[in-house]
Amino acid sequence: MPPNPICLAVLPTLPVAVATGDAAVGSAAAATPNGAGQKLASPTSGIINGLCNVQLNVVGCGFVPNLVTTICQGFADQTGIPLQRPGKTVTTALTVNCDTNGDGVPDLAIPLTAVTPVSPNLVRGTLQSLVPQLPGTAFPLTCCGGFATMNATVTFTAGNNNIFNLLTTGGFTRTTTCVLDLGLRAPVVISASPSGPVDCANPQDIIITGACFILPNGTANVTSVFAVDAANPNNVIQAQRFVILSPNLIDALFSFGTANAGHTFLIFASGPNGTSRNLSTLPAGSPAGCPTGNEQGILVSFQCQAPPPPPITIQVLSCSIDRPAGGGFTLTVLGSGFKSGITVKIGGNTVNKVKFKNDSKLVLKGVCGFLPGAIVVQNPGETASNPFQCNQTCN
Repeated sequence: MPPNPICLAVLPTLPVAVATGDAAVGSAAAATPNGAGQKLASPTSGIINGLCNVQLNVVGCGFVPNLVTTICQGFADQTGIPLQRPGKTVTTALTVNCDTNGDGVPDLAIPLTAVTPVSPNLVRGTLQSLVPQLPGTAFPLTCCGGFATMNATVTFTAGNNNIFNLLTTGGFTRTTTCVLDLGLRAPVVISASPSGPVDCANPQDIIITGACFILPNGTANVTSVFAVDAANPNNVIQAQRFVILSPNLIDALFSFGTANAGHTFLIFASGPNGTSRNLSTLPAGSPAGCPTGNEQGILVSFQCQAPPPPPITIQVLSCSIDRPAGGGFTLTVLGSGFKSGITVKIGGNTVNKVKFKNDSKLVLKGVCGFLPGAIVVQNPGETASNPFQCNQTCN
């Protein structure tokens, strides 16, 4: 039997895009603290926060190519019965194994796809985004990062050209394992409830669901909760207070105020390992087809109720056609709340000749072509009146 291959290092294919503000992959800032509390840079530190697919390269020695064999291909005995039959196959599988409960033993295997032995010294595979549930990440939400292992397993199946059958199904495997640092995951925000629209004149208690709010070792992973105005990123509202109820639940109290009526906010949680993903646009280097929003491809938002329309303080009460001797037709409009600079429409047509008499009387000219019709008046900067049907004519 061939010896076990040897894994020396795991290297991501760069660039690995992360959300804006998160530590770059491969940096010390993205690393998991070791037993002495030190963060040491490694090539894979921070890939837990990578956007969508992440390709990994396992560097070592003793890797063998994938292989499909056929015994006696093209041959038949004298009876004409084919001698050709399937032989052994050789395939390589890669898994990243995550420690989800902090006991130091990896317990969640994440298989890589498109595993290809490139040479005796290199095997390449891809951590594929978890569509359709989590199209923005290759890591299940139960994995909050940390130190993990990479297993490379070469399987030789049974066949007449393989005399070694150590497995119950025949054949045998060769395996190698090496340690890699995924980095620690930024908080993951999945939803915010209520999402609105609600009256932001009152404080709002928002329940935020997600993952990795508390790390497996019991350390809090959230130090602030805030909302960013979707239309104005400079308008940031910090939660007045918040409580981390569990690794998956936060209770946050916001006071948006009446000034933010009608605004939509994006909800974020931030901590020592980064800020939750809630992308309006993708950063440079993102894989093609990667969604915006969070790991589910959803923008987590909260909407303040729009302010009520201002009360209508202007109205039309009556209309009458007049024609002074030797003059043209005029339309006298009586009502209340009229102001200088008022505009008048009849049947949707703007009246160009409007004489403001006082707050209850207008005299209009050039309106014969618009009558009969509904009169709507509007003072500058105010709400228009309700329509008043004027059935006068110039006949």
